[in-house]
Amino acid sequence: MKKTSLVIIAFLLFLLGISDTTLAAETRQVIYFKETTCLVCAELAGYPNGPGNDYVESIDYLKKMEDQGITVIEYDIQANPIIDEYGYTDDDGNPVDVTAIDVFAAFNDTYDRDNSTVPVIFVGDRFFEGLEDIQDAVDRGTVFDLSDDPLLEVSVEEGQAYADLTGILGFLIVLGAGLLDGFNPCAIALLLLFISLLGFTEDKKVLILVSVVYISALFVSYFLIGTFFLNVLGRFASEIALIGSIINWFVLFLCLFLFLFNLYDFIQARREQYGKIKNQLPKWIQRYNKKIVKVFTGAINAENKRGLIPVLAITFLLGITLSVTELVCTGQIYFGILYGIHTLETIDAYILLLFYNLMFVMPLIVIAVTSVRIRSIVSVSNWVREHMATIKFANAMLFLIIFIYFLFRIIA
Repeated sequence: MKKTSLVIIAFLLFLLGISDTTLAAETRQVIYFKETTCLVCAELAGYPNGPGNDYVESIDYLKKMEDQGITVIEYDIQANPIIDEYGYTDDDGNPVDVTAIDVFAAFNDTYDRDNSTVPVIFVGDRFFEGLEDIQDAVDRGTVFDLSDDPLLEVSVEEGQAYADLTGILGFLIVLGAGLLDGFNPCAIALLLLFISLLGFTEDKKVLILVSVVYISALFVSYFLIGTFFLNVLGRFASEIALIGSIINWFVLFLCLFLFLFNLYDFIQARREQYGKIKNQLPKWIQRYNKKIVKVFTGAINAENKRGLIPVLAITFLLGITLSVTELVCTGQIYFGILYGIHTLETIDAYILLLFYNLMFVMPLIVIAVTSVRIRSIVSVSNWVREHMATIKFANAMLFLIIFIYFLFRIIA
């Protein structure tokens, strides 16, 4: 009887040991942040030649961790899905959703991590980043040892990613891009042509008002166009994520092409060979725009007899019409910025869109007021021509920065 009791006790202890081991395995976990189009992330998952290519199980370090009994929780900050586990209720009792990029920012803050690149894993009270660092930590068993320890307590807030240093720098980049785009010779040339054809009055206040209405129409039109494309990018986010690698490579080479294009224009402008400048509206669009401006300004001059309101209405319609054709020239920077901000929280993306367009029209307002006040369209045109090289060089540098950003995004 005593022997039987000892066997039963030993068997129960054995079961408890298995139970403890299973429980320990279930509690082992790491948090892994990645991007869909990140080549290093793909290699870490066993795809050395990038997503969608041949899979090599022996270099799949995510599988190695799972085979060790570690639960790998993956968050894709490029797809940026809502993460229910970190959702919370605000002070008014309303549920608040947070996305992967917010969770990513919260982990970086909690673990005092300055870098904001992927791949990175958080385990216990430490993190490992980059391909070699993660591989080495897994091979040495460091990740396994730490995975039994609890993660640090992370507090996530909605929009937290936008509040960090990256968000501030991104905001400044958007402001600079909008301001630079506003100095685009295509937009300035049409504005000056429009002002020069306004012959119905010499009243400076009326001319400035008409010019501001024209520029306001550009602002409204560009903002609505940007809103449309942000909605399209948001609606097809999953499809874009699937072909994200192709899009990133396309944007990369497009920015390289535009950098070289603007650099060529800079050289020609320095030589005062303005006829050789390539990055401008096609000739047929320039002729079309001039015809539109003449028709509208003729109507404005005729409607002046009926009062200022019809004049302003026609002016606003002209601005809306020309904004579409101007996109061929000004849209290069604009669409690059739109693609860059579409993964942000909706409110943040629209705030950046608003500020971009405000900065875009700011130079046009200054130029319009200046040209009307000094009554010399030629002087302003000459100023633009004299500074053409600077404008083209600044454009080239912006596209170089965007190129470097997407290059780092692809290979990091």
